[in-house]
Amino acid sequence: MKLPFEKTLFEEFISQTLRKFEQHLRNEKMTEGTIRQRMRGAREFARFLTDRPHRYRERTAGSI
Repeated sequence: MKLPFEKTLFEEFISQTLRKFEQHLRNEKMTEGTIRQRMRGAREFARFLTDRPHRYRERTAGSI
């Protein structure tokens, strides 16, 4: 079934939450390496929640 919008409401919620989480990490004055590592884990978890886990050897530093 084709939806009239690109993302589901849940996916949009997850995207907004990831942006807020990244801003929170920056507000806590974490190093760039720490932010990158935590965001990678958060994105992987978000993909798991949306039933799209990464494939074997897939680069996970992208965005949802």
